[in-house]
Amino acid sequence: MVSTPVSVGPQTAGDLGAAGAPERARRDGLPLGPLAIAIAARTVLLLVFDGRYGWQRDELYYALAGHHLQAGYVEFPPLTALIAWLSHGVWGDWLTGLRVFPALAGAGTMILAALVARDLGGARRAQWLAPTLVGFAPLMLATNGLFQPVSFDQTATMLVLWLAVRLCLGTGGWIPIGLAAGVGLETKYTLGVVLLALLASVAAWRRDLLRPAALAAAAAIALAIVLPNVIWQLGHHWASVEFFANPPPSASDESRAGFIGNLLLAANPVAVPVAVAGAVALWRRPALRPLAGAIGGTIVLFLVLGGKSYYAAPVVMFALAAGASPLERWAGRHRLWPYALAYGAVLLVAFPNVVPVLPLHTAIREGTIADRSDYRDELGWPGLVATVSAHTGGADVVIASNYGEAGALALYGHGLPAIASPDVTLRFWRPRVRGREAVLVGFSASEASFCRSYTVLARIRMPVANQERGEPVARCLLAGSLGAMWPRIVALAPL
Repeated sequence: MVSTPVSVGPQTAGDLGAAGAPERARRDGLPLGPLAIAIAARTVLLLVFDGRYGWQRDELYYALAGHHLQAGYVEFPPLTALIAWLSHGVWGDWLTGLRVFPALAGAGTMILAALVARDLGGARRAQWLAPTLVGFAPLMLATNGLFQPVSFDQTATMLVLWLAVRLCLGTGGWIPIGLAAGVGLETKYTLGVVLLALLASVAAWRRDLLRPAALAAAAAIALAIVLPNVIWQLGHHWASVEFFANPPPSASDESRAGFIGNLLLAANPVAVPVAVAGAVALWRRPALRPLAGAIGGTIVLFLVLGGKSYYAAPVVMFALAAGASPLERWAGRHRLWPYALAYGAVLLVAFPNVVPVLPLHTAIREGTIADRSDYRDELGWPGLVATVSAHTGGADVVIASNYGEAGALALYGHGLPAIASPDVTLRFWRPRVRGREAVLVGFSASEASFCRSYTVLARIRMPVANQERGEPVARCLLAGSLGAMWPRIVALAPL
């Protein structure tokens, strides 16, 4: 059922909750002391344990992408590679330095959560509850400890939705949203689903905000930012569209029931009622109803489209920030501490699965490594490189079957031949080599149809069962030049 659109200006006190509450909150400013303590504690926690297990598979890929700056990549927009390039320029191949950036992105998300609570009329207590609930949500701790686009997407989504709050309250406009949307789409394509849900909700409940000139200007700004990526896609046969239309199997694949369950766990089960209260509070205020629609619409769209739960998690974090005021009113002085203890108890149980606090041998013994694929994908890369390096004498090229292997060889390998891989964007980075002597990593004899001869030299050993364990390292005489054989090699890893 579509409600009649309403026109609400910045001075409509009745819709803003307690009369003048947002204005008083703005005059008072954010509670910088508690906010700084929460951000500092969380950042230190992430960085102290960040290198305990090692580089994660995807991080190896993003670091490698930082050495191949371009306007697009198969599975992700260019901003992540640009940040990896910046990290390499500042710190070299230092894992902690690389992971500083997602930790900072998480801090930015927390600040934006506080601003959401403030602009929705929350008092100072709500303004520090919001970033605490968001920053210490299990998903935020788990993702902000790894260098991946999802951390930057969380910040971009929170920024877009905070600007949408200001738009709905009459204190903001479309131009900032267009700028944030453009940068966000260069971070992760999934923001497009959030924007679609938001625009549809505005059209349903706040058509007074659909100002053609402002919308056109915002769209032009966003398009100008993403245009280089669009041009790259055109030049590479819309590789990203093909990839996402037929995604390969992934360790993070979920059933529909798993999607819902993981989304609830992402926020901390104790915090789920707060997120629900936040969405309900937005729905009950006609001026802000599009924001509730954006939350629900994003979740439904990802569920229907087969997206992963962490794609939808940023809007749940926004709902948590919006729920800080209802939580503050419900908890008062007497319920807040029991609630905080319950939240902390659940987080403590989940802690080893979201932050690598356990020593490796303990984590393996307790099954923590087996429970989380990200941890499994952080182990054994130096050993893999050592195994491959021992068999590269006289080889002209090392061909890795996937981006994790290629990234590890590029990062840890010293004095190795040129490294090639047909996997995702790496297919476009074929090195120029003349010889035909190759070492293959992860290719079986049946897959090596591009070889004139094939001899297994070793098997990859890994401390835990993961994608690489037991895969062959083989010597191959290419049936032709690498350039001539490349289409056959690429055909083994279709997009």
